Amino acid sequence: PLEKRETSFPPCPGLPPDAVGLDVKMTPDPFAPGQEETFDIKGTLKNDIITGDLLGIAFINLAEKHPVGGPLIVDICSLPGVTCPIKAGTTFSTTQKYIAPGAEELPKSYAIVIAIEHGNPPDNVALACSAAIFGASEPPAVPADLDFWGFL
Repeated sequence: PLEKRETSFPPCPGLPPDAVGLDVKMTPDPFAPGQEETFDIKGTLKNDIITGDLLGIAFINLAEKHPVGGPLIVDICSLPGVTCPIKAGTTFSTTQKYIAPGAEELPKSYAIVIAIEHGNPPDNVALACSAAIFGASEPPAVPADLDFWGFL
């Protein structure tokens, strides 16, 4: 039988020094275009998570550097069961549901990006970011200058 490889979400290329990767599992894996995905997201950040910090999930078109469909953006501290501030070094976890883009919307190469961001553009700082890259010949296909938050 074919070994099903779990989709891996390594840290985004070009992260600032004190940003971290996240531990991400998605169900179903592989994702089904147009269907609801469940993302289990865990991480231990090097910065406190405070009110106003955002978690984003997006499918990003790597060639055009913009999201496919609308990103999911949530205010972490307003999530049920989360008490802020979450101190640096404390493990944070959340489960989020997100409808994957339909097959006809997906470009040849794209990434699923999961990120935690502090502050508002242009003074925003990535606290954590992981990306699963699909259909790209070789990583890092997530451009380091990808302004994930510029889309919001």
